Formats: sequence, structure tokens, C-alpha cells
Amino acid sequence: MSLTGRSSPAVRRVPVLLTVLVLVLSTLAAVEGVARAADLRPIVFVHGFFGSGSQFQTQAKRFASNGYPADYIDFVDYDSLFLNESRSDVLAKLDRTIDRLRQRHGADKVDLVGHSMGTALSHAYLGSPQRAAKVARYVNIDGVTAGSPPGGVPTLAVWAEGRGNASIPGAVNVHLNDESHVENASSSATFAAMYEFFTGERPRTTDVVAESGQIQIAGKAVRFPSNTSPGDATIQVFEIDPATGRRIGQDPVATLSVASDGSWGPFTGRGDAHYEFLLTRSGTRQQHHLYFQPFRRTDLGVRLLSSDPGTGIDRLIHRSRNHVALLAYRNKEWWGDQGASGDRLTVNGVSVVNAGTTPRDQRVIGLFVFDRFSDRRSHPDTSFGLLGLLPFMTATDVFLQASADASGSVVLETVQRGGSGAVERLAIPDWPSDAHTVTVNFNDFPS
Repeated sequence: MSLTGRSSPAVRRVPVLLTVLVLVLSTLAAVEGVARAADLRPIVFVHGFFGSGSQFQTQAKRFASNGYPADYIDFVDYDSLFLNESRSDVLAKLDRTIDRLRQRHGADKVDLVGHSMGTALSHAYLGSPQRAAKVARYVNIDGVTAGSPPGGVPTLAVWAEGRGNASIPGAVNVHLNDESHVENASSSATFAAMYEFFTGERPRTTDVVAESGQIQIAGKAVRFPSNTSPGDATIQVFEIDPATGRRIGQDPVATLSVASDGSWGPFTGRGDAHYEFLLTRSGTRQQHHLYFQPFRRTDLGVRLLSSDPGTGIDRLIHRSRNHVALLAYRNKEWWGDQGASGDRLTVNGVSVVNAGTTPRDQRVIGLFVFDRFSDRRSHPDTSFGLLGLLPFMTATDVFLQASADASGSVVLETVQRGGSGAVERLAIPDWPSDAHTVTVNFNDFPS
């Protein structure tokens, strides 16, 4: 500063130099970000038995939260009972998915991730030298073992509870002994291990970072568990009031046709909105309402899991115009017998996750709640019937009053293990189960 109170030329140049320096650093950061993205490879996920691509849905958003383009991650859905397609069909589908991603993004190779049965399919795929040449790195999540990395591809093996002695010699082996089987595919710890294995760096975050403004939402509608298309079907998407489950406005925010492979979308939405997806099949009056917690950011892996009315799993649900039948679903096991280390879930104030319905060792991710025999009686402390014999599922007997015009609400509240203890609340209309099926999809990570 001069004695006259005016800046000298050198001092006056300082703000200009600082501005230029900021611009240069910003440009370098942007260039580095582009170069970093160019170094990333697409990722393909292969789910396990009675699974779907949704089991990697959160991981895809975690990768995107750390700089991966959302369309770099793809999912291979298949019939794990192999009634509609053979293992060879699934391997061919995997091959087509990998080739499509490589071509779309100009990538020489992809990174491959398998979970449970998906690891056996991945090992078979990598057993072909021609196919293994398309894979840069492989992640084996709580699945089969091997004497060496499959196909000679660099391998990370992640193991859940009860697999303390499991390993793949020559691979990077990580044991997460307090995680359950499905949780092992969707957990933040597994994500962190995968990200570092793929990039050589630790992730900036293991959260699903919210995006402001508009996001893209897309996925598939599939029959469960075959993962085949539901046929001639349409999807209407409504924004709902989270306090009541009531639709905001009369018109859907999107109306979508289901393609022959079950795919739909994308549509433009918001990351902080609560949505109802109404799946309607031609030739039936039964409607399927699927509710989700806010997606937070672009999500291209949404799965609308359903059954044909009156067939398969749907035949096991007791229906009536007087009661609501719902499925509480998430890709992380419900633990009802672990006390403070477990989960809580109540429906209209009734505890449905408890030692009798969801013991840790049963690995339940799908809990059906309806009035057994339509007798207006509740027995929420026990599970029953054939649904309890299916993998990862169970049912409990709770009477939830329905109204003819669905003018009331059913309130679900959960406190998820591993979180802050915050209560997550979802409300849905009290749809009569004689004409309405309801699925409430919870996040597999705590808020």
C-alpha cells in the first residue's frame, strides 16, 4: 500500500493473478477428471440364486458418487432355476453384455463382479481364454472357491460370515465376518474393497451422494425369480406424499412401455422425490404398486420384481378386499434376533422383524405381511407356510385393514442396523389385496 492510500501496480495485479491461478487449477482439475474417467473400465455384475440386478443397485450409485459415469455399470439378470434359459444361454448373455459395454465406451476390457451363484457362472465364463481376454479384473463375492484366480484374471475375493476359511490362492482375499450373504454384495465395505481394487485408490466416499436437480431413472420389470419379462405391460410413475403415500396430482410423471426384455425408461425425475411405480399387465385386473425410498441420484438399475397374478409365488398370498398384502424387501438381510445389533421394522406399529420371523441364520430379504386365511387375526411373532421354505423369504400373519377406495394409509417404520438409529418411515395407501399387490422397497444402507 502506498503512502497516498492507493495500491501500487504490483499489488493491484495480485487479484488478477489469483483469478488466473484459480482458473488454471480448475482447468487442470477438470482435465485430470476427464483423464481419470477415461481410465475407468465398465463394470458388469452377475447376481446369485433367486437374485436380480437390484443387488448391485446401490454399488452402482456408489461408483457414480466417485466419478464413474452411471452407464458404465450394467447387470446381467437371468433365471437362476435355469427353467427358461440354460447356463450356456446365460454365458452367451454375459458375453453380449460385455461386448456391448466395450463397444459403447471404447473399452478394451471390462471389470466383472459375481455374487454367490454368479461367481460359478463367472468362473465358467473366465474358463474360456477368448472370453477371459475381455476381462481386466474380477471380483468374487461370497461364492465358489478356486485353486487360482479364474482364467488367470487378477481377482479380489470377498467373503461373508461363516466363510472364514474360504480363499482363492493368488487372489486378494478380504473377510468381512460380520456381514451376511446378500449384504456382502451391497455393503459399503465391499464397495470400498472393489473400488480400490479397480482403481488403485481409496474411494472419496462410500455414501450414495445425492444429486441436486433432475436425475435419470431406468431399469427392468421382471417376473420373480425367473427374471423374464412380464409380457405386455405398462408402468405409470407417480410422485407421492411421503407422509401419507397419496399421489401428488392426478397425472403420472411418466408412463412407460415395458420392452420385450423387461427394460423401461429412462424418465427424468428428482433424487429427493418419493415414487410409486404402478405395473399393469394386459388381461388382468390385478395391479402391482411398488414403492421406493428416494433414489438420491441417477439410477439405471431399478428392478420391479413381480409375479404373474394367480401363479407362482403370487398363489401363496392370501387375498381379500378387507386386508392389505405387502412385501417388505431390501437387498440386505433382516436380522430380528440380534437385539440392538439387529433391525427393527414395524407395520402400523406391529413389530414384524423379530426372532420368530427373521432370525439371522434364515437370511430373509423379502418379508411378506398379510392376513393368513383372511380371518382378521394377527400372529406377528411367527412365520408360516411355503414362503418360509423359499430362499431369502418368509411370511408373517398380520391383519392390515384395507378400505375400498384406498383412502387410508399403512405406515412402515424401520431402524436399520449399522446406522445412526434414525427411524426411516414410509407410508402407502391401504390397497385392498383382492385387486392390488404391494411391494415396499427399502434401501440396503442406513440413512
